[in-house]
Amino acid sequence: MAASPTAGSGGSAPLAFATRHPRLGAALGALAISQSSPLAKLSGASPAVVTLFRGLFALPLLVLLARREGHAPSRRDRGLALFAGGLFALDLQCFHISIPLLGVALATVVPNAQVFIVGLFAALAGERTPGRALAAIPFALLGLLLLARVVDPFGDGVLGSGVVAAGSDPALGVLWALGAATFYGLYLVITRRISTASSAVGPFTMLRDSAIGMIGTSLVLALLTGSLLPPDVGPGLGWLLLLALMSQVLGYPLINASIPHLPSVVGSVLLFVQPLMTLVAGVVIFGEIPTPGQLGGALILFAGVLVAARK
Repeated sequence: MAASPTAGSGGSAPLAFATRHPRLGAALGALAISQSSPLAKLSGASPAVVTLFRGLFALPLLVLLARREGHAPSRRDRGLALFAGGLFALDLQCFHISIPLLGVALATVVPNAQVFIVGLFAALAGERTPGRALAAIPFALLGLLLLARVVDPFGDGVLGSGVVAAGSDPALGVLWALGAATFYGLYLVITRRISTASSAVGPFTMLRDSAIGMIGTSLVLALLTGSLLPPDVGPGLGWLLLLALMSQVLGYPLINASIPHLPSVVGSVLLFVQPLMTLVAGVVIFGEIPTPGQLGGALILFAGVLVAARK
């Protein structure tokens, strides 16, 4: 999934490294985040439990890093961060549900449609919508139709040789992934509001508070869905611990600290590199190979996202 804008340069060692070496920091962050869906699938846990443990394992380190920042957010900012964390939990719930339906790589692609969700909320708030964003919408829709195999000009392609299909139900997977994009877009709107409205909120302070909101929401989801079953003590918990460290503690902060110091074209390339790394992991670990039409749909969707997000 795309990185969140909740981390700035801060004073911690990882963020200082990322600001001094932004290209390397962004590459390492993208590599870390790109393994989120493979690690979630390897854990074998339910979507709500994956999100819950992702937050529980990350929270102690985020608390320590937030304490080093020495920032004291206002009650309003903390409340907004907790609410944003709840939205992020809903985003991850939809995302994790979409992984077996769409495949680990393509489930990472679709949530990038959050660019259009954020643009929609900006337009509703009275901001002017650029013409290029409107022009990109048909390309994004075509890409989604190809990903869902509603439009499938190439058929199974290489899938006839007995390899594993990239997902069990691509159309349903796209719908869940669009749900993830919607909740993630709302998450971005709120966290950007916190970042722009207050200079007293450090990056890890916000991540800490949002992690608490994420844990609470995912616990409620696990209870409501009857899926509050712990993963296997051995490999299951190990994969979830690695997921929490790579995404919440390492990946997102590195990328968000690096992006402001990089040319926009580098950020665009990064948008492509992340799901490409996930695609490689899906092929190597699970033997998942998308159809040619789905790969074409991913490229078309990315093109639409890049056009819409271009400044």
